Amino acid sequence: MDLYEIPGRAFLDTSSLNFILEYGENIFDGVSPPTDLKKRTIEDINAFYNIFLSGQRLLWQLAISPLTYSEIMRTQEPSKKYYLERWFTEVWDYWLGIFGKDKSLPSLVEAEYTKTKLLLSRILDILPDVNDRILICDAVIYKCDCFCTRDWKTLLKHRDSLASLPIKIVTPTEWWNLLEPYARL
Repeated sequence: MDLYEIPGRAFLDTSSLNFILEYGENIFDGVSPPTDLKKRTIEDINAFYNIFLSGQRLLWQLAISPLTYSEIMRTQEPSKKYYLERWFTEVWDYWLGIFGKDKSLPSLVEAEYTKTKLLLSRILDILPDVNDRILICDAVIYKCDCFCTRDWKTLLKHRDSLASLPIKIVTPTEWWNLLEPYARL
């Protein structure tokens, strides 16, 4: 395995942020997940636990989009919306710190050009949700190595059709599978 295969920058979509918030106690504090959850959910909880634990040594970066904030603000439950907004702000401040220091990232004009070019290519048209298309564009613009999602209905369902993009669309468990060999070093 080549050191450059490690996904150093990962984009978290809204489904991932929601999931991390919902299972934060399990992910950040190591509390065992409830046994009545689906196998996939338990695997993703454990994956995020390991991802965040290993992140202290592997120094991967998390990216999110301003569009994510818009999606979070449509949350109907006031308490959940409050905690999602706080979680978003924490991750957003972290991402802005990285964004401000990384001179390889595009300017606003370059970013909009790349986004327009990618949207006009129509490769993303397979995704029924325009917001998903924009989030993928943002992940490409931010030079992310992977796009972490739990959205099985659209993003993961169509990822094989998006294989030509310069980014891997992965579940939390798949992201952990990419990181795990390096976490053991």
